[in-house]
Amino acid sequence: MKQTSAILRRCLPGLTAAALLAFAAPDPVWAESTIERIGNTGVLNAGTRADAMPFGYRAKVAGERDERLVGFSVDLIELLRQKLAKKFDREIETRLRVTTAHDRLNLVASHAIDIECGITTPTWERQKVVDFSIPFFGNGTRIMLLRTTAKGFADLRGKRIGVGAGTTTAGILKQHVPDAVIVEVPDMDTGFRMFARGELDGLSNVGIVLRAIVEKSPLKSKVVLLPRTEELSYESMACSLPQNDSEWRAFVNEVFAGLLEGIDQYRGGYFDIYDKWFGPRGVIYFPLDYTIAQRLSASIIWLK
Repeated sequence: MKQTSAILRRCLPGLTAAALLAFAAPDPVWAESTIERIGNTGVLNAGTRADAMPFGYRAKVAGERDERLVGFSVDLIELLRQKLAKKFDREIETRLRVTTAHDRLNLVASHAIDIECGITTPTWERQKVVDFSIPFFGNGTRIMLLRTTAKGFADLRGKRIGVGAGTTTAGILKQHVPDAVIVEVPDMDTGFRMFARGELDGLSNVGIVLRAIVEKSPLKSKVVLLPRTEELSYESMACSLPQNDSEWRAFVNEVFAGLLEGIDQYRGGYFDIYDKWFGPRGVIYFPLDYTIAQRLSASIIWLK
């Protein structure tokens, strides 16, 4: 017993010192949140597509010499920039880079960009690596074909249908047209060129993107979108955000919720942007469907 007591007396000072050092260790340095970094640097790093007209694509703007990224989703990013500038009472610069269906989530997950707004559909699998904003658009998946190629799904057996690599479209097609041959393409522009050359029998994406791609093409009067009335699958579109950054996600959602306010009654700020791209003078005329307006409205109820 005496021997044990002696050992404890010899060890105790060291143990006590170690314990005190542990308690006295400085708190870990927490990385600043996305919105804090934007406020400190004055830079918003964002990404969008260059092959998803009219959401994100390259075009010449009046008064400018070179093409730049424009579109519905680009305007959403610009709205966020304006709100950030107001919040921090300073100029905020947007550094916009092109993303693809293949790299968009990795760029957000690695914090290379603060937000990606294109035509991304939230899924449970994708939420393992990124978070999402509330939806800002909704449309349905369809298949674009020449009228002479097919009149219905029964004619798609063995037909080569192009889909964007890294998209949800392949899974949708496997469910609805399992006998078709799915061909991944790097982007929609490449896919459409392959379709126009006859290397693909069809091209699949959300219907609005397909319509915009073919809008100014000689093929416009020669194609059909299947199904003609109801979509294969309804797709919500949202912006991708870094995981576990609730302050930044809340800011983005608050801006979008304010924009969508009144959409169920066909009024509010959302329609100014919508009309620019989908109105009578827009890139493609696509009146807002009442059902989609109701769905978008439902996504902001919890924020009111």
